[in-house]
Amino acid sequence: MKWLRVLLTGFIVSLFYFPVVFKFFPVSNTKNMLAVVGIICMVITLLRKKELSLPKELVILLLFASAVSIISLFSIVYNQTPDTTYVTYLRSPIIWLSGAYAICFLIYIIHKRIDIPLVVNYLAGACVFQCVVAMGIQFSPSFQIFIDSIVEQGQDLLKDLNRIYGFGANLDVGGSRFAAVLAALAFLMVQDRQSRNNISQIWLVFAFVIITVVGNMIARTTLIGVAVGLVYILLMESIRLLQKKDNTDYKSPLGAWLLILAITVPIAVVLYNVNEQFHDLLRFGFEGFFSLFEEGEFKTDSSEKLESMIVWPEELRTWIIGDGYFENQRNDANYIGDATTEGFYMGTDIGYLRFIFYFGVIGLIAISAVMVYTGVIASKAFPKYAHIFMMGVLCNFIIWLKVSTDLFPFLAVFASAAFFTQDLQFLKMRDGEDTDAPPEELESCESSTA
Repeated sequence: MKWLRVLLTGFIVSLFYFPVVFKFFPVSNTKNMLAVVGIICMVITLLRKKELSLPKELVILLLFASAVSIISLFSIVYNQTPDTTYVTYLRSPIIWLSGAYAICFLIYIIHKRIDIPLVVNYLAGACVFQCVVAMGIQFSPSFQIFIDSIVEQGQDLLKDLNRIYGFGANLDVGGSRFAAVLAALAFLMVQDRQSRNNISQIWLVFAFVIITVVGNMIARTTLIGVAVGLVYILLMESIRLLQKKDNTDYKSPLGAWLLILAITVPIAVVLYNVNEQFHDLLRFGFEGFFSLFEEGEFKTDSSEKLESMIVWPEELRTWIIGDGYFENQRNDANYIGDATTEGFYMGTDIGYLRFIFYFGVIGLIAISAVMVYTGVIASKAFPKYAHIFMMGVLCNFIIWLKVSTDLFPFLAVFASAAFFTQDLQFLKMRDGEDTDAPPEELESCESSTA
């Protein structure tokens, strides 16, 4: 029964991290439904605390989000455009944080504790689940029909684009969230607490390899997390060797890597040579490496397209406050002039350029502040795991070089974990109970209580 509860919790985490719309309840997606549950959980917590104050960090974060909405509104009014894409941005962090709070509440009910390694493992489990479902959909037509019959996730478009998908994970949105989890897994691999258990190390490496291979088949944005994660592992291992620490508790993840690679590499090689579908998927997911090996140059179809999408604003006004267009201007019935036939405004998909063209550098700074401060909230609450949140923010800024998808959902989970831990410690201290949180985490919770 415990394992069933864990699996069910993992499935719900997946519904949060990779939202879908169930066809039997098309009113709302799973993210919004969990947000409602999260608000109920918050109300219950506030009633138990017998006070209606909000954490000051949450208030500051919402002020940053409000700034994004206000700047967006000013931009479209000043430019007289109807593109309200980010005018309602304030609503997005509230929904993600509320949904994440519900996830933290559920994890605590199941495990009687909430900590960062546990949360990361649930996120990794959700990603592995998405990869398994994606392979099932790709290689089993009956399974694909079953999945398509119960959820709506734009699968018709994905089929037209000839892209594989999971149970909510698809395109760059799925790839970016895979990337953040890969960076977090890399952190756990080189930490003493996780390394004491060989099974934990094998799971971490297994999840990393599966998400890397299948995740890149879904979206090559996943490769950003692979790069960040591997660089972090190599950096930490090098520092450990140079410092020559005598740590008998530490076990290198090298053994787990050799074991997993010894199993997965031969399987991948065989499938590559005997299965045409797997052959094509692997070449798509790692197109750059195949190109490097066969032609001596690392390039992909996406990278070549991105080069053609580098379009800089020509007016100072655009640099400052933008043109008020995020989507393609052809959607504006009152627009006078030529519009690009495909893609977004000015024919670019590059995240930084889309933000600048929409609400200028001012808006870009505001939305960047939302991401950075969310990472700061988590880092203050869980200082031992600050590198996870820093790498999440780093992945976000790298991803913006390609698309405008952000990693707030990833960061929101840990920010909500910080708020939940703060509420939990407040209730325990008020009731005179012993707390099992590390002293530094308790101090950060106490100091941030508003």
